[in-house]
Amino acid sequence: MGFGLGAAIGAQIGNPEQTVVHIAGDGSFKMNSNELGTVSKYNIPLKTFVFNNNALGMVRQWQRLFCDARFSETDGDDSVDFVKLAEAYGIDGYRVRSIDELEAVLEKIKSTKRPVVVDCIIDHDENVYPIIPPGKGITEMVTAFEIIKSEVRL
Repeated sequence: MGFGLGAAIGAQIGNPEQTVVHIAGDGSFKMNSNELGTVSKYNIPLKTFVFNNNALGMVRQWQRLFCDARFSETDGDDSVDFVKLAEAYGIDGYRVRSIDELEAVLEKIKSTKRPVVVDCIIDHDENVYPIIPPGKGITEMVTAFEIIKSEVRL
């Protein structure tokens, strides 16, 4: 968590002819968004997509699925406007709330050689699968279908 932006910067510098896409949750992005200064200074044409659910989503998912929805310190706030943050660094910023809006932004940015940040607003309780339950091994991961089928009786 918090590693993606720096890694994407390195990947883009190492592969200048390729399009590098950085995907991060809002909690992860907040940890190192100051590196947008580096992106801006060197005009690194990185495409950053922030999946913004105003939460530490994967931890919150664990708490919901495996801790009887006893949430602790996983709900965020919307105090950071990622579009304005991008613009403060001189980077193009967009916000999308639907697939149609995302498709329109993708069409707009697909050929740009400038850095871009896209703030993708998603549901607060959006889950990520597969997930490994507490105390289980990687061979015991579960999918969304298994969670729905078993109603989290693991």
